[in-house]
Amino acid sequence: AAADSAATGSVAMASPQRVVQSLAREVPGFTPLTLAYGQGRDGKPSLRVQGSDPRYGLRGPNFTLAILDPATGAVTGADYLGGRQDGWGATLTAFFTLHFGSFGGAPVRWAYFLLGLSGAVIFYTGNLLWVESRRRRERKAGAVEQTRATCILGALTVGVPLGSIAGVAVTLAAAKPLGTAATPGLHSAIYHAVFFAFVGWALLRGSARGAIELLPGAALAMLAIPAMSLACAGFHPERVRAVDGVALILAGLLGWAWKATLRRARSGPRDSVWSALPAGQSGGEAPRPAL
Repeated sequence: AAADSAATGSVAMASPQRVVQSLAREVPGFTPLTLAYGQGRDGKPSLRVQGSDPRYGLRGPNFTLAILDPATGAVTGADYLGGRQDGWGATLTAFFTLHFGSFGGAPVRWAYFLLGLSGAVIFYTGNLLWVESRRRRERKAGAVEQTRATCILGALTVGVPLGSIAGVAVTLAAAKPLGTAATPGLHSAIYHAVFFAFVGWALLRGSARGAIELLPGAALAMLAIPAMSLACAGFHPERVRAVDGVALILAGLLGWAWKATLRRARSGPRDSVWSALPAGQSGGEAPRPAL
């Protein structure tokens, strides 16, 4: 705004330029990103500024908050501002920083990404190995009859990780054509729609057939990320290419997992929840379950 102040009700609000200048004087090093003029719980005008300071931890994924006087632009609340917090506030900020991985730059964020993937891998492989070891123990006493609970666990072992992977991939791909219309609520709706669709399909089709059919779907969801980057070329920063490269690698790994799962489903033991063989047909014991 070109004006020095903007009127809201009976209070003259400081213009964005004046707020930025005041912040530069009071909090050197703090870079404002957004200014939110509004009303507090008491009905009085308020001003919250989201920004960052590379010297201190953040209270959000990529921002912290400063509470300002909307009339003068002076800082009135520094509970979230690094270097101006008390001991308790600094401790809380440290926990938020660890939670979001908003420290150490790109290497830490990529490390958090890989750690997040490892959680899905541990869930998948852990359940898979438990079901298989149970079957082998019970086989010593005769034929194994898989219980309904085991079949449901097997289906969830397929649907939950693949649904999570596909949901994240689809919402990342959708963010590119949606642009500023991609609100957090819309991202959440897209993710959960894909996630529950995958889980429901796995429960409907069973673990073996579900895995054979959902792995290509998850791979296609990953390929949608670089595809949308190409479709929206010129609208996103260069660092997006690194995300596209990882998506291509993950799509290749999902394709490899599909081939291994297909082989397992066709040649594995008939009494396994990972077998897709029809009744009366048996396959040879595979050396290990496909991951």
